[in-house]
Amino acid sequence: MSENVQLTVWRAVEAAAALLVLGFFLYAARSILNPVLLLFLLWAVLLPFRGKEGHTALLSTVSVLTLVWLLSTTGSLLAPFVLAVGLAYMLDPAVDVLERRRVPRTLAIVLLILPVVGGFAALVFVAMPAALTQLRELSERAPEFLTLLSDWLDAMHERLFAINVPFVDEETVRARLRAIDSAAVVAFLQERQEALRGWIITGVWGLGRGVGSAMGLMSYVVLTPVLTFYLLRDWDRITTAITALLPRGNQAEITSFAKDYDRLLSRYLRGQITVAAAVGAITGLGLFIVGFPYAGTLGLMVGVLSVVPYLGLALSLVPALFIAFVTGTVVISLLKVAGVFIVAQLLEGTVISPRIVGDSVGLHPVWIVLALALGGFFFGFVGLLVGVPIAAGLKLLILRGLGRYKASDFYRGGGVTTGI
Repeated sequence: MSENVQLTVWRAVEAAAALLVLGFFLYAARSILNPVLLLFLLWAVLLPFRGKEGHTALLSTVSVLTLVWLLSTTGSLLAPFVLAVGLAYMLDPAVDVLERRRVPRTLAIVLLILPVVGGFAALVFVAMPAALTQLRELSERAPEFLTLLSDWLDAMHERLFAINVPFVDEETVRARLRAIDSAAVVAFLQERQEALRGWIITGVWGLGRGVGSAMGLMSYVVLTPVLTFYLLRDWDRITTAITALLPRGNQAEITSFAKDYDRLLSRYLRGQITVAAAVGAITGLGLFIVGFPYAGTLGLMVGVLSVVPYLGLALSLVPALFIAFVTGTVVISLLKVAGVFIVAQLLEGTVISPRIVGDSVGLHPVWIVLALALGGFFFGFVGLLVGVPIAAGLKLLILRGLGRYKASDFYRGGGVTTGI
């Protein structure tokens, strides 16, 4: 056996022995290990293979999986920090504008944070209790609403039958109406109202999975504004330091991606959320002016749902139409709802969105729905915060990948041919 072959065999034996010892060590220390420690251990083990094929891809994949685990297990603790980063990101352009107008940066930050904190406090301690009270009233009046709705439907059927609508069998319709168990429907409505109230209470006072205590709420009320203040004060230094740490060979490409990502994400965070809040306020105020019941709750619902363009409008119309059918004069109530929603949408489409968002939000509603649904399902409240930013990054990566594919020789016909 040649000397080179013997050396190769001994190296293989040494590597196998090292892996065996490492395996025994990991098994013995399994009670204190977690993915973060394993990630650092993997970095150390793979350090001699730096620059080899697959090294960067493997570490990047493991790093992403570790980040997912970290968000899943510590989401309730990270939520105030993630929220602070989001607020700092949204407020930084306004701080820069005030700073260019010779307002000291610290004073500019305070002037912008105070209204945000005040608005959040008003939402939690004023708007949400009022909405919960109205929801409780809706739940208690569910049987009354069902009776009114049934009477209205009966009257509509009588009118339809009076004009002899073709292809409508009166006896069949009446039999199906009699088959409806009113008590079961009422119980279902009450159950859904209780579930909705419970969800809102959990969302307001818990703000995520595992955050149900007063200390958890205080972390949002106190810690988030403080973190936002310090992040805004040093925002330029933080971004400069991050840029300086980027690899020199990829710095230009990463910086270009970051600028495109900022343009895409800011259209949503600084645009659509502002538009949604404005539409919710206009709708709630309009319903209150025309004397429509539960105006505050409906306005709050419109504002929350309108973060998803188009779909939010359709979803918020459902409870408004239901209330219109079961309260007061149906025709007048429907006219009130239609008038307020039409005016709000006209203002949104002709005045608010063109001035704040521009021609496009940058993210398709389907992307937003998937991001919010998946983020909230897997990571709770922190998932709702990071869902849209992650979706924006994925969309940009896909667009860049498609751009490179269309610029490749393979796409242009100079690559491998399949014979098809």
